[in-house]
Amino acid sequence: MHLIGELDRTTCDLLAAAIGQAALPGRDLIIDCTRLDFIDAAGITGLVRAAQMIGPGQLRLTNMPAGLAEIIDLLDLPATVPNLRRDST
Repeated sequence: MHLIGELDRTTCDLLAAAIGQAALPGRDLIIDCTRLDFIDAAGITGLVRAAQMIGPGQLRLTNMPAGLAEIIDLLDLPATVPNLRRDST
């Protein structure tokens, strides 16, 4: 899956719908963030909810802009959302 543009309170429902169609519980889901231009607190919440939707599978975020990677690290999301993983690529 690829995120393009902005992930904020106006687009989180679109993310949830796409995750609902693409993800299978227990299976890993990779989200490429190469073209993600902006994310706000609602967008971060949307990613956490997406991780919860796939249950024991991993939500892997790849090609993250530096700002998003920094936010994820500052919030220590992998510690609180064990199946959310920030790939270093």
